[in-house]
Amino acid sequence: MGGRGVRRRIPAAAGLAMACLTVPGSADILLAASTETAPAAETTPAFGGEDWLSLTSLLLAPVSIALLVWWRRIRGRASDPIRGTPWRLAAGPSLAFFAVGLIGGGIAVGLTPAAWLGADESPLRGIAVAGWVATLGSLLLCALAIPIWRRTPTQPDATPPTTVGKSIVIGVIGLLVALPLVQTGAIVGQYLQQLFSETTPELVAHEILEVLVQGDRDGWWWLIAANAVLGAPVIEELLYRGFLQQGFRIVGVAVTPAILMTSVVFTLMHYPILPAESAVSAMTALFLLSIALGAIRERTGRTAPCMIAHGLFNAFNLGLAVAFT
Repeated sequence: MGGRGVRRRIPAAAGLAMACLTVPGSADILLAASTETAPAAETTPAFGGEDWLSLTSLLLAPVSIALLVWWRRIRGRASDPIRGTPWRLAAGPSLAFFAVGLIGGGIAVGLTPAAWLGADESPLRGIAVAGWVATLGSLLLCALAIPIWRRTPTQPDATPPTTVGKSIVIGVIGLLVALPLVQTGAIVGQYLQQLFSETTPELVAHEILEVLVQGDRDGWWWLIAANAVLGAPVIEELLYRGFLQQGFRIVGVAVTPAILMTSVVFTLMHYPILPAESAVSAMTALFLLSIALGAIRERTGRTAPCMIAHGLFNAFNLGLAVAFT
């Protein structure tokens, strides 16, 4: 199953619009699941790499579920259950900075000189510049929360964060356990979309990923890839697992509802940048990914492990897309 082609030359205006949508909403890059039915023909199509990925995910999904059930039982007997969040900002500032971060990237791109967003040197230049300007613009505006954070004491009933090293290990292991479930969710979503809409979802389920798959491997390509793997996960996790999810937690929302509410917002923010023929598959996968990232945040009490797991997820999908298409 091949990805949808992308024209080699992308106007600067298109790159600007893509960046304004992608960075505030998300820059997660996804492969759609492979459940495409074989066309009516005399020969049987080859079993491709994406098919092996889907098969492996289906086989590993029960293992992931068993590990989660086992871990849930272990945690149920633990003496240090999750109590309050160690997040310091009150709900009002948290939600305000979440909104500021969402619009900050678009404002930064809007203030960028048009000449910087041109595609004269490379068709990818406008996307690369706009993406990084949006990411850094959002981060700079969110940095205004630091003085407020320093003046606000931690809640007395907060669960202490785990150590940095342990948090990173939990983040990486959590992603590995979640990956088969995320891909299986994409398979189910894709099957349902094919069943009811009779359309064939694309393998590449994200506009930025399409650009990277089809573009030349020049310096601008690497800047876009770096933003997808490094820049975007940092700002997104700060916004969603930080300001939004912890904003819910700080007012007393329990762990599970806070994760689910955040995941709904996280998933819906992706919708404008998903191909219509892959929307159900991609949104299902994103919702499950967000749940996993939210659980990592609550288990560790830190946002950095979520950023690392998120970046690894994007790098994983980028590597597969380049290999399969």
